[in-house]
Amino acid sequence: MKTRFPILAVLALAVAVTLAAPGACFCSVAPAKPASDPDPVEVAINHYRNLEDEAARQQLEAWLADHPGDLRARNYLASVILQRELLRRELLESQVYGPHGEAFDGKKVPVSPAFQQELFGVLDKAESIAEERLRKNPRDEEALYWAGVAHVTRAIYQVTLAKANMAAIGEAKQARKYHSQLLSVNPNFVDAMLVVGIYDYMVGSLPWYLKVVASIVGYHGNRERGLASIERVTREGHQARDDAKNFLAILYFREKRYPEARALLADLSRSYPRNYVFPQETARTYKAHGDWASAAKVYDEILAKYAAGQPGFRSIPAAKIYYQAGESRTHTGENQVALERYDQAARLSDNDIYVYRAELAAAGICLRSQRPDDARRKYQRVAKAVPDTDEGKVARQKLKQLEESQTQRGG
Repeated sequence: MKTRFPILAVLALAVAVTLAAPGACFCSVAPAKPASDPDPVEVAINHYRNLEDEAARQQLEAWLADHPGDLRARNYLASVILQRELLRRELLESQVYGPHGEAFDGKKVPVSPAFQQELFGVLDKAESIAEERLRKNPRDEEALYWAGVAHVTRAIYQVTLAKANMAAIGEAKQARKYHSQLLSVNPNFVDAMLVVGIYDYMVGSLPWYLKVVASIVGYHGNRERGLASIERVTREGHQARDDAKNFLAILYFREKRYPEARALLADLSRSYPRNYVFPQETARTYKAHGDWASAAKVYDEILAKYAAGQPGFRSIPAAKIYYQAGESRTHTGENQVALERYDQAARLSDNDIYVYRAELAAAGICLRSQRPDDARRKYQRVAKAVPDTDEGKVARQKLKQLEESQTQRGG
C-alpha cells in the first residue's frame, strides 16, 4: 500500500498542474460586447499565461466588480492567485515534480493564512455559484465545467503547497467526476476531455501490479484512450487547447518523444513570448536527449533577454538559469564559459540555493584546472553561508579533502 500512495499523488498532480490555467470560455455570464472590443477576461488570460499575474488580477477584479456571477473570471482569478505563489516559490517547472523534485521532498511549505483566505475565498464563491446553478439545472454545462476546474485548482494547492496528497487525490477525483458528467451531457464538449484524458493516461500507464491495486480502490484508465483525448483537445479545444499542448509536451517528454515535445513548446512560446518557463522546458528536452549544446544555447537566449530587461524576463530565477547554463557548458567541455556562468550566478542574491550550487560547480572546475586556492575560497563561502544544507555538507567534505591532500604533499 505504501507503493500506491506516491503514484496516486502524481496522478492528482498531473490532473492539477496542467489545468492551473482553467479551460473553456463561455460568454453567457457576461453581457455581449462588440466584436471590435477586446474581451477584458481574455486580456487577463493573456496576462496570466505570460506570468503577468498582477496585471491579470487587476483586470479580473475590475470585471468581477460588475459581473460577480462570471464563473470563468472567478476561476481564473483563483488560478492567478495560486500561480503567483507557485511562481514566487519556483514551482512552475515540470522538473520539480520529477522523482527527486522539490515538490515531493516531503517538507511542509509555510503558507500564510492571508494567502489561504484569499485563495479559498475566491474558490468557495465560485463553487457556491456553480452549485446553485446546478441545483436549478443539473445539465448546466458551464456550471459543470467550472465546478470541476475549481476542484483542479484546489488539487494544485494541496499537492504543491499543503503537501496533502490524499486531499489532492480527492479533489482530482471530484474534478474528473464533474467533467465526466459534463461529457455525458454533451459528448462534444472537447475541453472537458482534458482532465478525463489525463486521468485515463496516468492510470493506464501504471505498471500492471499497480493497476490491479488501483482498480481495487476504484481507479481505472487506458493509456491510449487518454493520449488520444489529450491530442484531440490540442486540435479542437478552445482555451483548454494550450493547456492540452502543455501537458502533451510533458507526456512526450516522458515517452522520450523529444522533437514532438519541443514543437509544442515552441508553439506555446510563440503564443506567450513573455513566459520564460516554456524555453526552460525546451532546454530540458535537449538535456534529456543528450544535446547539451542546444540546451546551452536556449539558456543563453533566456539570459540575454534577462540582461536586456525584456518584458517577462526581468523576474526569471536568474541564479538557477545561470547555473543550468554553466552545467550545460560543462557537458560540452567549455569549462571557461561554464565558469563564467557559475560566477555570474554566484554574484546574485545570497538567498538563492543555486548561488551555492554554482559555487560548488565552479570550485570543481577550479580543482580540475589545478587552482586549489580558488576552489578553497569557493568551498569556504558555501560551508559558511549554508552549513546545514546538502551543499554545505559537500563543501566541508571538499575542504577536508583539500586539507588532507595538502598535508600529504607537505609530508
